[in-house]
Amino acid sequence: MFLKKYRILIIILAAVAGALVITAALNRWKTEIRLTGKSNVTVEYGKDYKDPGAYAEQKGTSLFFIRKKIPVKRSGKVDTKKLGRYILTYTAGSSKKVSVKRIVKVRDTTPPKIELIHKKDYFTPIGQKYVEEGYKAYDACDGDLTDKVKVTEKDGYVYYSVSDNSGNRREARRKIVFDDRTAPVITLSNGNEINIRKGDSWKDKYSAEDDVDGDLTAKVKTEGKVNTSKIGTYKIKYTVIDAHGNKASAERTVHVLNRPMNNPGRANGKKIIYLTFDDGPGPYTEKLLGILKKYNVKATFFVTHSKPDYQHMIAAEAADGHKVGIHTYTHDYAKIYSSTEAYWNDFDEMQNVVVEETGQKTDIFRFPGGSSNEVSMKYTRGIMTTLTSQSAERGLTYFDWNVSSGDAAPVTDGQTVMNNIKNGVQKHDVSVVLCHDVKEFTVDIMDETIAWCLENGYTFLPLSSSSPTAHHSVHN
Repeated sequence: MFLKKYRILIIILAAVAGALVITAALNRWKTEIRLTGKSNVTVEYGKDYKDPGAYAEQKGTSLFFIRKKIPVKRSGKVDTKKLGRYILTYTAGSSKKVSVKRIVKVRDTTPPKIELIHKKDYFTPIGQKYVEEGYKAYDACDGDLTDKVKVTEKDGYVYYSVSDNSGNRREARRKIVFDDRTAPVITLSNGNEINIRKGDSWKDKYSAEDDVDGDLTAKVKTEGKVNTSKIGTYKIKYTVIDAHGNKASAERTVHVLNRPMNNPGRANGKKIIYLTFDDGPGPYTEKLLGILKKYNVKATFFVTHSKPDYQHMIAAEAADGHKVGIHTYTHDYAKIYSSTEAYWNDFDEMQNVVVEETGQKTDIFRFPGGSSNEVSMKYTRGIMTTLTSQSAERGLTYFDWNVSSGDAAPVTDGQTVMNNIKNGVQKHDVSVVLCHDVKEFTVDIMDETIAWCLENGYTFLPLSSSSPTAHHSVHN
């Protein structure tokens, strides 16, 4: 019985084995490939793309219950730095290849960025238009879009908008800060320190301007008065407040001085010489200072900046006790007499040089060519009449001369210079003598000339704002 069962089992097993052999012989392998993830993918421009890949396996047509994984090869690539449509192909199998495709679209869906620049404590004065502080616009795909930003202003806000090439739009808004934090400006005509003459009529001139409120001159309050009949120094204070509480103040010093003698006449019986030198300092000025020191004579120098290398001699003149006055900075007639503004600009430039060298301003000067010059007519009609008037308003005293050495022209020798001075001073009790320290022959003859004047009872003095002015008649 046992043997019978055993034979039956062997027969069954043999049948099964035979069936398997036949099945295996008839089996064919089929390759299948599938994508992991979607077949259509969208990725943002500039972002990393991680491909999910694909998997493949082979299964039998007869032995369908047997499956085995096989490798997959991918071709194609995705460049996320470039917009477009990319195809990735996945292939598997050896004798008979099978493939599937995935479409990857690189798109730009991110709006640009707008960066508003905010300046510290920035504000727009009330009533004025907002002045742009600045902005930048940038897109990851298109780069700098600042020049494509559209800006509009409405109801106290500034609106900014920009679109990239893919149609993505970004907007931003800025609130305008309107305020008034700037104080008015008070302008004192002719400066904050002026000189006037005793007995002169004087009207205080000033103005006040505010960036928001405009002209505030009528609202300026003043403290202090000037008594032009009494010599002295007076202070005037000016204050003004705008509509938003910003306050401005200024102060002016007014010196009331003694009136100078225009027509000298006799000076208490003394014979006075005011020795003046124009156009320097120059290469002979140092020698001249030595001669003046030898005789303890004080003179007046109307200085220029024609020879900058000798500018330091202005300090030496002041240090020796001589009076320094202004002649001109450029000595260019065409320039300085082109307008009153041009003249005073030139004057102020020379005043700065005087302050630099001496530490203080001077209040006396001499017009190039004198107040009677007619060459100024070539450039501006009536300018000398205006300038002489303006000089008084500025608290300045100008000096001409009543004795000329002739060394400006046509004299070219020292003996003639001395003779002209000797003859000239004998005609006046008070002489304002014109010389030039840039002329060597003039400086060389000064020793002998001064000695003669002292021997003949003349006294040398430096000019001051109260000295005789020897004014000429103004012809222009």
